[in-house]
Amino acid sequence: LNFEIATPTNGDQDRTIDGLEFAVQHLFGESGFGAAANYTMVDSDLTYDNFDLNLIENQQALVGLSDSYNIIGFYEKFGVNARLAYNWRDEFLSATGQGTGRNPQYTEAYGQFDLNVSYELPMVEGLSVFLQGINITDEFNRVHGRSKTEVLRYTETGARWVVGASYKF
Repeated sequence: LNFEIATPTNGDQDRTIDGLEFAVQHLFGESGFGAAANYTMVDSDLTYDNFDLNLIENQQALVGLSDSYNIIGFYEKFGVNARLAYNWRDEFLSATGQGTGRNPQYTEAYGQFDLNVSYELPMVEGLSVFLQGINITDEFNRVHGRSKTEVLRYTETGARWVVGASYKF
């Protein structure tokens, strides 16, 4: 009897992913103000070759790998918690197929500002009110194919705001 057995593997074992992360946080004395920042850089030989037009075999490419950084300013004192953050991510391969074969999708570099402010009400212990803003400067997200001129998706969701209250039992 002849048997064919297929077992999934992680691919070529000689591939590498290298990365470094730097982070710093500083409080400005007893003022309640502070800042934090981090930067992550990654590199790999598992990249997608846009010029390899072999549509039969998958390329060994790592999806979602990119550099990023965050810069945050915050205040925490007298029941007030406020945080303003800028988050940035470099372009990355987001998919190796578009539903029409082995055509790549790249999410272009983007950044956005997020805001979070809360206040613990002194008259009711455990009750706080908050305001959250995500993408408050209304940045867009763009996805392209093999070429930057091949726009696959352009998304502009607008700023998202949440106002609410929370209670800790």
